[in-house]
Amino acid sequence: MEKTRNELISVVVPIYNAEKYIRRCVDSILAQSYSNLEVILVDDGSTDSTPGILDEYAEVDERVKVIHKKNVGHAHSRNRGLEAATGVFITFMDCDDYMYPDFMEKMYGAICVDDSDLACCSFNYVDEQGQKLGWSEPELERVRVSSIEAQKDFLTKVKIEGFSWNKLVRRSILIDGEIRYPEDQKAFVDMFLWFRAISACKAVSYVSDKLYNYYQMSGSVIHTINDEKMGNYRTTLGNIRGMAHENGLVAEGDYYASARMLSQVIDQIKLDVKSGFKCGFWHKFKWDELFLMDKRETLQAIFSQENGGSKLKTRLKMMMVKLYMK
Repeated sequence: MEKTRNELISVVVPIYNAEKYIRRCVDSILAQSYSNLEVILVDDGSTDSTPGILDEYAEVDERVKVIHKKNVGHAHSRNRGLEAATGVFITFMDCDDYMYPDFMEKMYGAICVDDSDLACCSFNYVDEQGQKLGWSEPELERVRVSSIEAQKDFLTKVKIEGFSWNKLVRRSILIDGEIRYPEDQKAFVDMFLWFRAISACKAVSYVSDKLYNYYQMSGSVIHTINDEKMGNYRTTLGNIRGMAHENGLVAEGDYYASARMLSQVIDQIKLDVKSGFKCGFWHKFKWDELFLMDKRETLQAIFSQENGGSKLKTRLKMMMVKLYMK
């Protein structure tokens, strides 16, 4: 039987030089219809007016806690916030994003109704003016799924991505499982953490409502990946694939690693072409090192799964396969 619950929720926001956006972010948290919150603002050594703005919030709202530290990186900031948190549940935000007033109410409500450990919601991509951009991830269906079903969705469908900011999770899942953000990585620090978290949950709630606005900076749809970041990406995909194998999801893990790497390659090629081949992507990496499996396994994994991508992306993948098979 469902009980009336009012458990503390911690909100962790890693922040660096965010004077332009931080008020919009924090105001959206403090305006939540669910008010039993602990807001942990982690200043990663900002050099603009951000530290003073954060302290102002702490002075006027007792729910706000500010941590000032040296600039180490957002993974370290999130871990500091996680360790300082005392809530039963926890969520993470990016400092230039903002949430709808019913984010906590609907996410926490789904967890209570479903008796789950984690909730994941749909979201919008928005520009600097808050206008919704023309592309979006598919909306989730409002449903409760088992851990193994959620893992399959993570690996093979665009349903539950490895983002930190559209999730609410029982904090003990991260604490007891010693699940932390990898501080030795500069990029792709979210993905493996959330696959581990999903694997540790008894059930996951999908919330169809778009409750979060992710700020997409103009011109930042595709980012150049340097040697170090590509190494981080390979490590992350390898970790997820390995854990998927341990959990009995061999085909799904192989598909995820292959499809994600191939998608990254395509994005970088598109960026290189757009820049007139000034990015040097073609010369940075040995093609054989871009794939985690041999050719036959790669092709089998990608084309044996349902792939809802566009016709253009499918054609690009076929082109890449032909190039790779030469």
